[in-house]
Amino acid sequence: HTDYTGFTILWQDGAPGGLEVPPPTLWFPPTMPKMLTNNNKKVYCTQVKLPCGEWVPAPPPIPSAFTVNSGDLLEVWTNRKWLSNTHRVANPPTPDTDRLSLVFFTGPNADTIVECLPGCSDSSNPPKFPPISAGEHLKAKLAGSRVSKRSSA
Repeated sequence: HTDYTGFTILWQDGAPGGLEVPPPTLWFPPTMPKMLTNNNKKVYCTQVKLPCGEWVPAPPPIPSAFTVNSGDLLEVWTNRKWLSNTHRVANPPTPDTDRLSLVFFTGPNADTIVECLPGCSDSSNPPKFPPISAGEHLKAKLAGSRVSKRSSA
């Protein structure tokens, strides 16, 4: 799935399972460094689905650090300069593994009109998405989700 609205802020313990990522060459633009480091440790984003369909696990979370994903509405606002990545949560490898993750979802008020921000489009790169209210976007995403289908059954 992708995150539906703004930023998703995630804290996870170091237990097995959790989020996965693609190789950095798939999520950094060519002009960006191929790898970020923190105290000489490799830093990747969360579990993401590769174009070939493979899910790639991320290294364990950095202690005292948060993972921040950009959601669908940031992709609209930035005209895909910031992408909303497809990701998932992997279960721990054994049922007796305890795991703790805390997540905080952010987003605009439901009546906020989300459209390409000034400076994110020009004549050679027009807006890729029509304007939409944050509430209508969320309603459409929920209507297409498994949660919506389960609750209506």
